[in-house]
Amino acid sequence: MSLPVLVAAGLSSLVAGAVSGGGAWLVTRFGPVDAPGKRTSHAAPTPTSGGLAIIAGSALGLLVFALASREGLAGMAAVGAALFFAAGAGIAGALDDLFDVNAQLKLLIGVVLASAFAWLVGPLSLLPVMPGLDVPLAGWIGLGGAILWMVTASNAVNFMDGANGLAPGALVVAFLSLAVTAFARGAPAVGACALCAGVAGAAFLPFNLSGRLFQGDAGALFSSFLFAALCLAAAGRDGRGPVDLYFGPVALMPFLADVLLTLLRRARGRRSLLSAHREHLYQRWLQVTGESHAVVAARTAAIMGVAGAVAIAAAFAGELAQTVSLILSAALCSVGWVLVGRKLDA
Repeated sequence: MSLPVLVAAGLSSLVAGAVSGGGAWLVTRFGPVDAPGKRTSHAAPTPTSGGLAIIAGSALGLLVFALASREGLAGMAAVGAALFFAAGAGIAGALDDLFDVNAQLKLLIGVVLASAFAWLVGPLSLLPVMPGLDVPLAGWIGLGGAILWMVTASNAVNFMDGANGLAPGALVVAFLSLAVTAFARGAPAVGACALCAGVAGAAFLPFNLSGRLFQGDAGALFSSFLFAALCLAAAGRDGRGPVDLYFGPVALMPFLADVLLTLLRRARGRRSLLSAHREHLYQRWLQVTGESHAVVAARTAAIMGVAGAVAIAAAFAGELAQTVSLILSAALCSVGWVLVGRKLDA
């Protein structure tokens, strides 16, 4: 990566952090307020929609990168589209923060935005399995797979956004892991956008860890959609782009495993899958152990750091390692979820 690109990326990240931090301060003064609910872990009304600050920081940071760097603009169209549709998801989330939008309508909006992005960048045409073995995908299957990934990732992060610092901190780790991989493998536009989003999230994090401000659906839906979309853009239609197709699922596996296994647990207990609840592993951990949100957020960030490191290592190790990393990360996260859950239930 050339020095001018790195300088532009550094400058853009500084702008992203400054705008996000300043915006978060403004939202604490003038933003909407979130009252305690069935799914949340807070006891007092708290300002929310701090994710708007993350959106502003990410967008202005990427704009600075586009203006400051001419060598790193390859792939900027797809990255710009990812940011645009992610911002749409974030704005829809902000409306939910204000007016409590129907869950089904919010899901439909997410599907529409994911469909538009997947159609714009093109559906997946191949599913790499291992060296010499690719599974061709019909257009509608590739399109459906891309939509399913973005919708699943967005909802997984949104479901996990119920403790101070947990989801925002986890996404900071995921974005920085993606940025490292994208810069190292020749996708500077993806790397710059991921870096800006990661730094914007980090600048917001102190407000959230202190309990002064929530990111709300505005932040959870924006950040998760952007991460999922950037991973698709970097993978390319054949899944063999600068960042491999399995990078995103591996980096986000701790969240994906928790959400899917929690839904399975509720289904086995014949409880509604759509109603609010406090059965995610982190929520059960908080209830049983009495640990602070900050401690649980730190534990989660460490786990996400391991997942990100595995995703980065697999990206450089080749196709077979990428497939193996996906299978092993899913297995390990699932086993860990079961073991910890049993300990909490004992």
